[in-house]
Amino acid sequence: MALRREWIIMGYIAVSVAVLLWDVLLAAQIAKARRQSRLFLALTSICALFIVPGALIVVAASTVLTGRAIHLVAWVWPAVLLFYVAQSAYAIVRRHATLFFAVPIFLHNVTLFVAALARYLSGWVADLPSPLLGAAVAQGGAMGFVFGREALWSPWLMLLPLLAPAYPARWRVSRSVRAVLAMGAAASVTFTTIEYPRAVYAARSFSTFDSDRLQERPRGDFALGLHIFPVLDGAPPPLPIARDLALADTLDVRVVSVTLVPEGVRATSLDSLAVSLDDIRRDSVLLAVSLGYGRNDALAFQNDPEGYLRRRLAMVDQIVRRVRPDVILPALDPSDAGANALGVVPPAWWRDYLARAAALAHQLRPRTRVALAASTFSSSDSALYAWGAGHEGIDLVGFSLAPSFGGGASLSTRLRLATRWMRETRKEQWIFSARAYPVSFGEQNQERAIWGVLAWATSQPRVSTVIVDGAGDYESLVGLRDPGGRLRPVVASIARAREQLAETAEGR
Repeated sequence: MALRREWIIMGYIAVSVAVLLWDVLLAAQIAKARRQSRLFLALTSICALFIVPGALIVVAASTVLTGRAIHLVAWVWPAVLLFYVAQSAYAIVRRHATLFFAVPIFLHNVTLFVAALARYLSGWVADLPSPLLGAAVAQGGAMGFVFGREALWSPWLMLLPLLAPAYPARWRVSRSVRAVLAMGAAASVTFTTIEYPRAVYAARSFSTFDSDRLQERPRGDFALGLHIFPVLDGAPPPLPIARDLALADTLDVRVVSVTLVPEGVRATSLDSLAVSLDDIRRDSVLLAVSLGYGRNDALAFQNDPEGYLRRRLAMVDQIVRRVRPDVILPALDPSDAGANALGVVPPAWWRDYLARAAALAHQLRPRTRVALAASTFSSSDSALYAWGAGHEGIDLVGFSLAPSFGGGASLSTRLRLATRWMRETRKEQWIFSARAYPVSFGEQNQERAIWGVLAWATSQPRVSTVIVDGAGDYESLVGLRDPGGRLRPVVASIARAREQLAETAEGR
């Protein structure tokens, strides 16, 4: 399955490059023909001129690491798409292109423009109307048929517009390419249209969390945490160190978490991570470390599962020795991120690896607690969670919580399932990741989702910690800080929750 996903990504990149080439080359052919009006030629030229820089801008403006200097011109992408809409509309009105090709391309460009406008405005207007947000969610739902839930949060997955051809195809190959592109545009419009009613409902369904209230935890046995830094394949970058640790200090969190991939489990990188967290850990802030998956892990696992297991145990050894985490997750979301990275993994392999990792961590540092998180709420996830809840080597069990394409309704379903699963164990529970998708669902819905998770968690006596994911938009568009450095409204909501919990603690 992991190899299949790699092929899908490679195919998507190849198709995107082909579309870019199509747009540029077609514009050159239209300009050479010079049979159309000056207005049409101007629209076509602008589209060809700005499609590549516009695509680069929208990608660069989607991450904190590059967005500081780019986010102010993020409006360029919706503007470019508007020119594509105008170009394809003009081709239809003036009959410059066959309707069979022009109409699907025009509708495709319209759906891309509306979705891009919604995403852009979500950074300026916290409470966008649900019909407009629905356009962005519907486009993500259409792409979700291929990429899954990643379509909601990935900054790299984007659909590209198409120019309407305005001269007759000279060769049979050209006609075939045009037919394929027209059918692809029609499929995009069809799937987006099908998804749209559900997407509007998904955007509205977060409002159910407005009436939720935090439950008092007078014993002070509830902690707020924050996932900081991008996924680390080396030493933490300077900008996240400065911004994320400052945000953690502002929110006065009691737990910080980081995620490492195998490429980042090196002596120098781990020592740098430990040094960067020294100050905040002196303030009695706990550290949770998750071990993720590398680019070549699928091949390594398939060729030698036992050898791959030993290599991961060696990484656990290095992390515990050099970073000294208070909590370690030897496997990041086994049924979600693990399945995507490794493919089909026998449940017995996961159990063997987690049991051996727990024994190793406890031997090296008894104070380090070993944890297991469920995230997909599938039958395999349920079985692994039940095993972890009953295994003496696993100190903590819990969940990674996030909405899917169903919006607030899907998050509510996951909360109900988590409540049911927790009844079968007395172990302490953590929410290792609570996230929402502000670019797809809007920033107010991000605030509602996190508040809903906090309200639910405080009502569950066994849940002692909620870690909000994450401090900024890095690989995923989920952060408390947008790529331009602005704090999203959810930060104020988390601060309010922290104050309410502190007021109800004993001795206050």
